[in-house]
Amino acid sequence: MHEFSVSQAIANLVLEESRKREAKRVLLVEVEIGELSLLNPEQVEFWLRLAFEHTPANEAELRLEVVKPEIVCERCGYRGGLSFKDDPVYHFLTPAFRCPRCDSPEIVIRKGRGCRVRKIEILTGEDGQAQAS
Repeated sequence: MHEFSVSQAIANLVLEESRKREAKRVLLVEVEIGELSLLNPEQVEFWLRLAFEHTPANEAELRLEVVKPEIVCERCGYRGGLSFKDDPVYHFLTPAFRCPRCDSPEIVIRKGRGCRVRKIEILTGEDGQAQAS
């Protein structure tokens, strides 16, 4: 259930930024969620909506984008995605942490592991001007 703690951290970041800029409202929050982070985007959205209740972000548009993994093989130089295999024990697809070209375990994960707030758009000032952070 680490979706709750990650969502809380995202909400804290968004609300702190909106306080610093004296926002009237948070209009948009864009979040990238790496497929390998094992975060469920629907759960993250659920917890964010709860965390934003009764705050300037209450009606913010949430855009959550799942980022596919990208690897580099140190043995053959392959650059691209990971393979996924059907796990008979858990009955879902799991990543194969090996090069899909040469089957080497010597890979470096370049994308798809983390979770980050990419953009926060807020409404500030007397003129109701939108700002992006």
